[in-house]
Amino acid sequence: MTEYRLLGITDADREAIEGLDPDPAAVEALAADLRRVIGTFPGDDELTLPDDPHISIAAYLATVDDVRAFHRSRGISDEVSWASLADLGRQLDVHRRTHGEFGLETHWWITTSWTGVLYQLGRLQYLLHQPDHDVPGVEPGEWIIGVHIPESGPLMPAAIDESLDLARAFFAKHFPERPVRTANLSSWLLDPYLLDQLPPESNMVRFGRRFTPYGEPRDNQESAVYFTFRTRDLDHLDKLPRDTALQRLILDRIAAGGTWQNALGYLKL
Repeated sequence: MTEYRLLGITDADREAIEGLDPDPAAVEALAADLRRVIGTFPGDDELTLPDDPHISIAAYLATVDDVRAFHRSRGISDEVSWASLADLGRQLDVHRRTHGEFGLETHWWITTSWTGVLYQLGRLQYLLHQPDHDVPGVEPGEWIIGVHIPESGPLMPAAIDESLDLARAFFAKHFPERPVRTANLSSWLLDPYLLDQLPPESNMVRFGRRFTPYGEPRDNQESAVYFTFRTRDLDHLDKLPRDTALQRLILDRIAAGGTWQNALGYLKL
């Protein structure tokens, strides 16, 4: 089915989806909620997801045409539209690789694509929003784009340059009433320890050094482990592979009693 392919859904997950039988009333209720908030930049309290992610998956599939219509109303190309919505298939695949079965642990995250605030532009994704904390040089009420890093290969400098160039043009063209001058990132990739320990010529360090640090890093052991090894199990770290320099760095710091952190950074567009 063409739509499944464009949404990045694998054959295994397609078969699982076709075997679902979620409560039709719950699916339609969530679909109606999604249609109501598409393009409205909803707050956290405007959309409540059910506990059952199967209902969310079915509602997302039921509203693809609605999101696509919003994209067309903004003049957004089919290429960017489908690339952005394909995060659904990516997250289904990540869940399968993490847990060994069909599911969507991150069904809350997909709302960002489905409500029209998250876009994949080349290598990176960008979330158009108003920050809930002070960002240097950003006035109260000003819009910014939050950088997100999909699991789709290395952070090659040329690809990052291209993506940032696309973002500058994209938001100015398609959302001119919400001008953006700043991008920010909250990630373990900005942990000062990581940036100091990896070779300065590595793609990860070169990416992280683009951002000017601000605020205070927060302890978050789980992020470094999850995004490196795709597991949330912190009790059996001795069983994880140590094949790469990054894997060894992650595990050695924890073994030495250290704690990985999420840090904040910004860059001017």
